[in-house]
Amino acid sequence: MSAPDSIGFPAGTLGETALRVQVLALGEGWAALSKPAEVCLEDHPWQQGRPTLLGSLRAQLAAGKPEMRRLGLADPAAVFGPEPEVDGVAVIADRERSLSAWREAVGSGAFAFHYEFIARTEDAPEEGGLCDLPLAMDDEGRRAFVSHRNGKRAETRFAGGETMGRWRIWTARTALPRRDQVRVHAAECGLRIAGELRYGRSGRVTLTDTTPKGRLNKGEDRPLHRGLLLRLAEVRGKVGGLEVAITAPPADDFATTVKRLTRAS
Repeated sequence: MSAPDSIGFPAGTLGETALRVQVLALGEGWAALSKPAEVCLEDHPWQQGRPTLLGSLRAQLAAGKPEMRRLGLADPAAVFGPEPEVDGVAVIADRERSLSAWREAVGSGAFAFHYEFIARTEDAPEEGGLCDLPLAMDDEGRRAFVSHRNGKRAETRFAGGETMGRWRIWTARTALPRRDQVRVHAAECGLRIAGELRYGRSGRVTLTDTTPKGRLNKGEDRPLHRGLLLRLAEVRGKVGGLEVAITAPPADDFATTVKRLTRAS
């Protein structure tokens, strides 16, 4: 059987509408998927029982869905993936065959995680740099925070890219991303990610940002995207002696916003 290029989920499974999740890569006992934004990869206390991609995959496997059977995973578990608000590369692996090797490789820092985001130019640094503020988790408040006393080590290296009016594309790289790490470190460095609500309020890119001199008739302005413009674009590393490089395409919101801003700049 040939490997599927995507996995389908009916309406009501992971959201109100039907959804297809792209299969980015497939190996011996593992698969890389392009997780959409606003979809939880696996259970977590902050998510308060929301449906998960992993749980839905297991349910479809138990029901004998051909697409899932063709992935070749008898008992899939999560290796890593972006937080619910973030889209991009997520890897699942079979518990018996490859999960331990994947988790050991990621935990040892053998992988590089490459994020992309769009942030305001106001109050942002001219250049990037390293942010190594330690992070702790507030389960009651469902947020991460900087703590020099109880926090765990976290390092994110930022680099600025193309500037498009009031917005700029940035990259963030880390060897071991903790939950919300990029968002917290970005906020601490003065990088206000478009669509951010938890760690500050940055606003969204709107039609005004794509018109000459920001001029629109009253009432015509509207946002160009729904959520956070942050994505896990690429993951590179080595597991079990195998070099792995996985890239996720930008979601429609991200790609459209960049295209409109670039055209206007």
